Amino acid sequence: MRIRTNRKMAVVGSTGLLWFFMLFCMLFSMAVPASGSEENLIRVGYYENEVFQEGAQEGQVKTGYAYEYYQKLSEYTDWQYAYTYGTFEDLYQMLLDGDIDLLAGLARTKDRESLIGYPDEAMGNETFNLVKHDDDADITVDPATLNGKKIGVLNSAMVAVLNAYLDEHAVRAEVVTYRDYEPLFKAFDDHDIDILAAEGDGAYGRSHAELLYAFRTSDYYLCVTKSRPDLLDELNLAQRELAANEPNYINSLRSKFYPVSISSRAFSEDEKQWIAQHTQLRVGYLNQYLPYSDTDASGKVTGLVRDIVPKMLGGLDIDNISISYTGYDSYDAMIHALGEREIDTAFPVGRGLFYSEENGIFQSSPVISAATELVYRGEFTEETIAHFSVNGNNRMQYYFVLTHYPDAQITLFSSIDECLKAVSDGKAGATTLNGLRANDILRNSRYDSLSLYRPAVLLLHRRYDSKPYGTLWEYYPGNCRADHCVPCSRHKKIPARNH
Repeated sequence: MRIRTNRKMAVVGSTGLLWFFMLFCMLFSMAVPASGSEENLIRVGYYENEVFQEGAQEGQVKTGYAYEYYQKLSEYTDWQYAYTYGTFEDLYQMLLDGDIDLLAGLARTKDRESLIGYPDEAMGNETFNLVKHDDDADITVDPATLNGKKIGVLNSAMVAVLNAYLDEHAVRAEVVTYRDYEPLFKAFDDHDIDILAAEGDGAYGRSHAELLYAFRTSDYYLCVTKSRPDLLDELNLAQRELAANEPNYINSLRSKFYPVSISSRAFSEDEKQWIAQHTQLRVGYLNQYLPYSDTDASGKVTGLVRDIVPKMLGGLDIDNISISYTGYDSYDAMIHALGEREIDTAFPVGRGLFYSEENGIFQSSPVISAATELVYRGEFTEETIAHFSVNGNNRMQYYFVLTHYPDAQITLFSSIDECLKAVSDGKAGATTLNGLRANDILRNSRYDSLSLYRPAVLLLHRRYDSKPYGTLWEYYPGNCRADHCVPCSRHKKIPARNH
């Protein structure tokens, strides 16, 4: 087996040495530490807020949305940071007094505009949400059900917003303020308060919590002490340059740190009803498709599907639903069973909204991503992709070829082995293999004459006309890296057969 690349072999000579020297200089300059001059040392107020910014103690590893935003800005400003730790309330007072230079996560209010410096652009946006305990049936989306309840909120600009909302709806509730996020979340988890008022991001990933509704949306800012207008000018310039060079940076940062919010973790009424009415989740899977799925010699399911589905249910704290598995020898048979309600969900199914609609199914967020390898023989030319051999039992492969090579001739075979043999015998120009399976399959000496040319995504599906367990589809992040994923590596080396 050979793997074709598009790189030409380097020739070592004067030109090659010149390019090597330039590359070495670039790499070396990337490793040089930034200067630590006093004029660039910025005092940052750093409070603990899960996911937003973590590691608010000396010596702790810092992570989070705000932390990465600080580091990105330093690429444009050459700022070096000295962190001051404390509660949000204390650090805000230090910002007013000029004892720190920067503080992240502040909403913009008229009374604050004369006290602190706001940049032209926000560092993010959020919703102010009311969150209840999922077992509290007395509190609903009707604001009147808030009467007599205890609502916990951070002692921040949100207090005035919350009070205004309660007054607007003639609600008489007890508002309890907290100096920091940690005691606020603890009070909610301990049921010391009935309702949590928090930013959409601040309520990230709370178990046994259910979103009621948002009572306001707001931008939040990285603010500057009033005594440092020079820093505010630098911050505005850095934000403009960042927006020009990386216009999607804020969106990507939000997606990285907040892929699952309290709103996506809370079950809808339809989902609650489905869970209450079912004791079993019936999963269909494709046979002979390891490492994703197969039936072993004892007739039991094996592969990623066996690991992933229980992990999803466990992550959602669903412990009263068992899982049953049914294997299918062809993709069409599996999808037909889904349509006939013989199973509730199917895995794996390839990405493609058009074909999902044609099959009458909904697709989930990606469970795992894998490259698709093009397999061919001889020299790669335009004629290579004019004729494909495709496994007739795997509609994912068929859809892939049809989508990416619409003008190609397709000949169906009964297995991936027959597809590869057709390419080896010159009966077809190419076929495809899933990236996690290609190397294992092509280790067979029968395929020594074949080469790989590297040009998808596997999903859980449910019926197009059904609504249950939608939260399940959002739980499992589609960013698995197969080489480092425990479930993937557990099944990766098992010999694979059909595409």
